[in-house]
This record gives sequence, C-alpha cells and structure tokens, in this order.
Amino acid sequence: MLLPVAMVSPSFVLALIALWGAAVGSAFVPSSTKGAGTGNSPPRVVPPPARRADSPPPPSRVVLGSGSGTLEEDPLADVRTSYIEVSRQYRRTRYTHDDWLKHRSPDRFLSNLAEFSTSGIYRGILKEVGTVAAIASFVVLWNIFLGEGWTDSAGIHHDTFGLPLLKLPLTPFTLASPSLGLLLVFRTNSAYRRWDEARKAWGLVINNSRNIARMGAAWINEPDEEVRQRKLDRLAKCIWAFPRSLARHMESPYTGEADYVADLRDRLDPEHADGLIQAAHRPNRALFDLATAVNNLSMHSLRRNEIDKSIVVLGDQKGASERLFSSPVPLFYTRHTARFLTIWMLLLPLGLYDSFQSMNHIGMIPCAAVLALFLFGIEELAFQLEERELCVLTCWSVVGLHFSFFFLKNVLRPLTHLLFCFSLPALNFTACMQPFRFSHSSAIPTPSVTMHSR
Repeated sequence: MLLPVAMVSPSFVLALIALWGAAVGSAFVPSSTKGAGTGNSPPRVVPPPARRADSPPPPSRVVLGSGSGTLEEDPLADVRTSYIEVSRQYRRTRYTHDDWLKHRSPDRFLSNLAEFSTSGIYRGILKEVGTVAAIASFVVLWNIFLGEGWTDSAGIHHDTFGLPLLKLPLTPFTLASPSLGLLLVFRTNSAYRRWDEARKAWGLVINNSRNIARMGAAWINEPDEEVRQRKLDRLAKCIWAFPRSLARHMESPYTGEADYVADLRDRLDPEHADGLIQAAHRPNRALFDLATAVNNLSMHSLRRNEIDKSIVVLGDQKGASERLFSSPVPLFYTRHTARFLTIWMLLLPLGLYDSFQSMNHIGMIPCAAVLALFLFGIEELAFQLEERELCVLTCWSVVGLHFSFFFLKNVLRPLTHLLFCFSLPALNFTACMQPFRFSHSSAIPTPSVTMHSR
C-alpha cells in the first residue's frame, strides 16, 4: 500500500522536503567534485569527458589569477571563480563529421537526459530554482499545518488553526504566460544574432589572415633567399600577433596578461614584443606592424594594395568585435524580462496549489522546481549567448603560422602554411603547435585537434 508521507505527521513532511532538497542539490554535483574543496576555495571545474580515446587532454594552463592583478585585487573575484564562469571555457564547440553523426543520433534524447545533472547551465541557476522550491515548500507547509489541515493515511482529515490559505487563482498566470513567452523568445533571438555576428567576424579575421599570408608568400619578389625568408617570417609573426592581441584586448585586465606577455616573448622578437606590450591599443599596434611588414615586401604596388585590402578588413572586424563586446542587448529589455520572469516564477506556487489535491499538495513542490529549472534555463541560455562572442574572440582562438622554406622556394607551390588552432582560453600555444611541426621536405600536415565541448 502506498503510504503518502504527508498523511502521517508534520515531521514526515519536513523530512521529505529536506531529503528532496538535498537530492536535487547533490544531483548537480559530479561525483568527482563531491567532498572536494572547503571554505572559500574556488570550485574545481571538471572537464567534459573526451569524445574518443585519442583526444588530447584538457589544457593545463588556467587563466584565472595569471594576469597582472591577483584574485585578491579583483573586485569581481568571487563571480569570476564561480562555476558558471569557469565552465564557460568548455562551451566552445567545434564539430567534426563524427560529432555531427552523434549530434543527430536517434539516441540523442536519452543521452541528453542522462547528462541532465551535469549541465553547466542548470548548475548556474540552482539558487533561483532552490528559491522557487523553498517558496513552494513554505506554501504547502503553511496551508496544511496552519490553514486547511492534512489527511493521514487512513483518510482522516486533521484540522489545524484555520489561518488564511496562501494561494492565488491560476488565471493571471495563464493570461501573462504569452507575454512572458514573447519576451523570452525575443531575448534569445537577439542573443543568438549577436553570437552569430561575432562568429562571422572572427571567421573574416581567419580568412583574411590566410589571404595575407598566401598573397605575401606568392607575390614577394626577392632574389636573395635569406632576405626573402626573413621578411616572410616577419610577416608571419605580425599576422599571428593581431588575433592574439585582439583576444587579449577583449579579456579582463585581471586575467590573462601574464599568458599574453609570455606568448609574445616566446614567439616574437624582443623589440616587436615590447612594442605590443607597451601599446595603448594593442590590436591597432598589431595592425600597424602588419601593414609595415607588408610594405617592406618587394612586390608591385598594385599587389601590395590588394594585400592592404585584407588588412583593412581586419581593422573592420576589430571594430565589429569591440562594438559587440561593449554594447549588450538594451539593459531595460533584459532587466524587464528578468523581473517579469522572476516575479512570475516566485508567485507560481501560489497558483499551482489548487491544481494538486492529492497527497496534501506535495506534488506541487517538484512541479514548481522543474518549471523554474526550464524557464530560468531559457533566460540563462540568452545570457550565455549574449556574451558568447567571448567564446569566439577571447577563446583565445590563436592563429599559428609556420612557413615552410621548402614550399616558399618552389615556383609551382608558393603556398604558405597558415594554421589556426582553436582551443580553450588557457591552451598552451607551444603545445598546440606541436602536431603541426613539419620539415622542409614533408607534405602539408593535417591538423587533428579534437575540441572538448559541452
């Protein structure tokens, strides 16, 4: 015989609510993080599992705390080290053919449900969901212990103090739900358009960087092979420096400065690196260095003008990136949507109370929590998409250039090997480039980097 807990005694109801809350909280904590870390220690990020056995391990370099300032100096250190922020680095998806097969697999519904408790989006809104569940629990406890009473397992009703019930008619929520839906749809659509525009801007940076390298290597007219190689090497370093400086330009001053300086010192000449580090606007300085390197190439002026057109496109995309980064979706719209959703969800347990008559209305608690999880999840998705240009611009998607002398000296194949390594913001550039090293007599290498994504 099914024994409804709430029908026995008030203590059983309290125990049920406590156990349910603990189960919901622990369900969103991976087993490898339970019991790890105490006090004010930052949360430990668990990277997603590798897609295949030969996938590279997650990066070892962490951006947090590696900048010129420390976490103690950062006024937003607590926010920056929260799980929702740290886990953003694992949400930069780059698909291969095998990934598309898995993406449209018939088992995708079951696999998505199996990963429900490990979702970073849901973990980021646990406070909101917990608040709605707490209000729903309070409404149930108030109404059955102080208001209308409860019914035990024998079907006997027990009266209590007869205080007014905490409940509302469901009609206002039904009337307001279409408006809330329109607000959320517009919010997510606007955020996706920003994400797509940022992705296209970074794609143009990639394509025009390739064009500059290709045209420079193909059109240079330098009889001295040593001078030719030196000028092309300078061009390659300048091309690499621009996207790296643009990525750093979009990052917080408290994170990544040390990594940026180390990368410049490792890849560039001392004078070149010092000029970029000390520049007031590093992407502009990188474009100036790139234009100077192109101007120093020995070629016809018309060909040099063609290369300069690609440099102009790089400047345009730099401006587009800065515009996206500095201009969010209008704040009044974002705030109104957040307030509408918050008030609607906080009052929803009062409207759901009469809809759950059995088991002393206990079923209303998990129902309100699930609705809060999905609706607040939509709002969280919009926030993550809105600043998703950071996943494109400050990922940092570093451009790796490696010119092969063997191909540069051949007339039939004056191709430049421009290799782009998309990875997580903390990826070690030197380790990233190791799979792409090749000798002068080797064929063009094929990148085989697998991205970890959520």
